[in-house]
Amino acid sequence: MATASDLLGEREFHGIRIALIARLIVLAIGIVIDQTIGAQPAHQINALVGLSAGFVVVALLLLILQLTQWRVLVGLVAVVVDAAIMAGLLVAWWNDIGGAAVTPALLFKSSMPGVMAILIALNALTLRPLYPALATVAMVLVYGGLAAIALDHPQTQWTDDYFTAFVGQAVSLPQVLSGFAILLIFGGLIVATTWGARRLTLGGIRLEKANAQLGRYFSPTVRDQISVAGDDFMKPGGRVQDIAVLFCDIRDFTRLSEGLRPEELMAFLSDYQQRMVDAVFANGGTLDKFIGDAVMATFGTPTARPEATRQAVEAAIAMRAALADLNRERAAAGKPEIQHGIGIHCGPAVVGNVGTVDRLEYTVMGDTVNVAALIADHCKETKEDLLISAAVRAQLAGPFPVREMPAIEAKGRREPVQLFAVDAGAGDISADNTSPDFGREDYTKSR
Repeated sequence: MATASDLLGEREFHGIRIALIARLIVLAIGIVIDQTIGAQPAHQINALVGLSAGFVVVALLLLILQLTQWRVLVGLVAVVVDAAIMAGLLVAWWNDIGGAAVTPALLFKSSMPGVMAILIALNALTLRPLYPALATVAMVLVYGGLAAIALDHPQTQWTDDYFTAFVGQAVSLPQVLSGFAILLIFGGLIVATTWGARRLTLGGIRLEKANAQLGRYFSPTVRDQISVAGDDFMKPGGRVQDIAVLFCDIRDFTRLSEGLRPEELMAFLSDYQQRMVDAVFANGGTLDKFIGDAVMATFGTPTARPEATRQAVEAAIAMRAALADLNRERAAAGKPEIQHGIGIHCGPAVVGNVGTVDRLEYTVMGDTVNVAALIADHCKETKEDLLISAAVRAQLAGPFPVREMPAIEAKGRREPVQLFAVDAGAGDISADNTSPDFGREDYTKSR
């Protein structure tokens, strides 16, 4: 599973990619504007060459990012490109308004600060505060270089008149200094916003990972319910509710595992359990735990549902189909067939979080759980692969293909537990048809 750092890096990659595409758009707009309203053809050609070169460089950075995903390198180079783009635009503007014949101080009356702000803001898309911070420094240096040139230029006219400073030939010192202040303040806000967005994104990633972790135990529907419940679900304590409990374990697991290397054993067990858990989740169940080679699942948790018992039986039939598919694959590979036993019981149980605030385990406890485990274990003696209790059979409405089995004694219970073997789907369930047609088969001992 990807780490939070990996997922955050993926967000940064997409942010840098979007920022590069935005730069291409800005450069394309700059080319169109300059070629449309440029003052002199010679200057238009120079601007076209400069802006086109910037476009090519940014396009190459985008290609490098796509091929290598060198996020940090591309991000840093992009900041340098921003400074070069800004400097190039300033030269183009100066040439358009007269070049050497006019003072460069007139550029303080242009849209320069707005373009600088756009270039700084583009770096915020990376979700890394370093880039907008460096972009701010770069823009301040470009602005400072322009101010130094303007101060030293003989044609620069200075004024203290507010109106003249904004609409005349002269500029004012407060006007120039305010540009520095605006860039620094705007850059600082963008850096702070990027830092906050990065933290929010990291929090969202952690939440996604938490939901993904829930997905390892609960079906998608149940996981969504837990996500909505929020902190109320993550508290110690439990409640009594009616549930169905399913146990499934491999027969002769010790024999099957003999001669297997540790990595082969784990691969075999993981493959089997994954298929079983998929069947559980597909029918709204909850994975309670793995007990060695056994799978314990519950239905009607964490929220009680009237259809929970039927979902448990449908999951068991789907597990039967999944095992048949697995055995076909193993037979083709020359490996021995796997058999398992599934036991299902339903009734009241304590459902909730056991443990402390620091370490919780969501589980179920009570007689219902113990009886389900006993029924699953009894599959070995009866050679049946799916046994249910009378309590489960009573909740399966309509004709249902089952066979009555001898009752078994359960420790701590005064009455024996009546069992039924389930035949639904035993012969005609496949990977392409995992929804059993209950009641279709004609069994003389059906209840």
